[in-house]
Amino acid sequence: MVGNSQPLEPDPGEEHLFVVENNPFAFSPGQLSKLMDPKSLPALQALGGIKGLERGLRTDLRSGLSLEETHLPDVVTFQGATVHETGKKKQKGQKRVRPHAARQEVSLASPQPPASHGHPNDCYVDRKRIFQEHLLPERKSKSFLQLAWLALHDQVLVLLSVAAVVSLALGLYQTFGPRHDDTAKVEWIEGVAIVVAILIVVLVSALNDWQKERQFRRLNQKKEDRTVKVVRSGKPSILPVHDLLVGDVMILEQGDVIPVDGVLIEGHTVSCDESSATGESDLVKKTPAQAVEEALGDGTGNPVKLDPFMISGSKVLDGVGSFLVTAVGPNSSHGRTMMSLRDDPEMTPLQAKLSILAGKPAPGKYMPVFLSDHNPQDTSLNLVARRACCSSRCCSSSSSLAFRQARQPPQKRGRPFSGFSSRPSPSS
Repeated sequence: MVGNSQPLEPDPGEEHLFVVENNPFAFSPGQLSKLMDPKSLPALQALGGIKGLERGLRTDLRSGLSLEETHLPDVVTFQGATVHETGKKKQKGQKRVRPHAARQEVSLASPQPPASHGHPNDCYVDRKRIFQEHLLPERKSKSFLQLAWLALHDQVLVLLSVAAVVSLALGLYQTFGPRHDDTAKVEWIEGVAIVVAILIVVLVSALNDWQKERQFRRLNQKKEDRTVKVVRSGKPSILPVHDLLVGDVMILEQGDVIPVDGVLIEGHTVSCDESSATGESDLVKKTPAQAVEEALGDGTGNPVKLDPFMISGSKVLDGVGSFLVTAVGPNSSHGRTMMSLRDDPEMTPLQAKLSILAGKPAPGKYMPVFLSDHNPQDTSLNLVARRACCSSRCCSSSSSLAFRQARQPPQKRGRPFSGFSSRPSPSS
């Protein structure tokens, strides 16, 4: 389907994004991702420009998606979407798929919520199946039993568990073993009491962690929940950001944070801050895709300064306009970054040393390293440990003073400070 087009070749490990079964659209999510990773004008030209994206995504640059779209029975081919209307005539018998809504001018004055046609789950079924929704898959959280098992790994609880087993074993032996008196058989109570205390501590700790994890997830959902302005069936509408789909025409205003990837359709002095997405602090001016194609065709434009791409995570600092959504959810640039950050990072060497130091409170093993004057690796860990030792309650004032004097250079030990002269005063 891609052919031998160099700009649209899949990267290693992403071949599954380029092959989609029963795809009624001309493009796959992998082909659209080549527009932004990195920004590629050759990929935009290989997809037929902004007009090719309009035909391939089965949308309209003016009226946006149709509110009546459900299933898409017919198919748009890659060649049919990328062919230029000026260069080739439309083949006989080939249908050009358009939304049911007629093209009309969009008024940005009073956006209205979209009208509901049937059940909302029946709308845009094929579009959601191919390009997914603007939702990141939920991270698998630990169950209550897993949290309880992690809480049980505390060193104090492990010691208490061993003591409970020993105490309970001895108590049961004394209770049910041979006895020579008629006293009450209650030796097992001590072991059972320790076991009950351990269970209470583990359950309370696991329940606390579970509740905090749920509250954190709710706060994240509330933080990401906001509304955006899009055009559907020729009318501006206000939608939740999670309802954005590939093929939507989103309206840009000054101060907006772009949630999805796209290509600029039209705009007036649109400038974006892409520092959060690319790390570049320079202001990036955006050029409409049609103007970029004309400049490249005439040879009058500099490809380095022509940028019609809207990156998710960037902020609009100036101008107004509209752009065509090409990637949402985990397929967008911001979504890929967030998915890569979900991997648990490994512990750094400094964190490993600090964890060992915190797990072994006896300072005798580590004190010679910290007090040595011939230690060439005087790292920040040693500095932190020395400060902690000096400020600890267990260290007396005399030991702290001796510790500080031991760390001073030899030439400064025992010399009084005199800010004016090194000779003793006459009064002495």
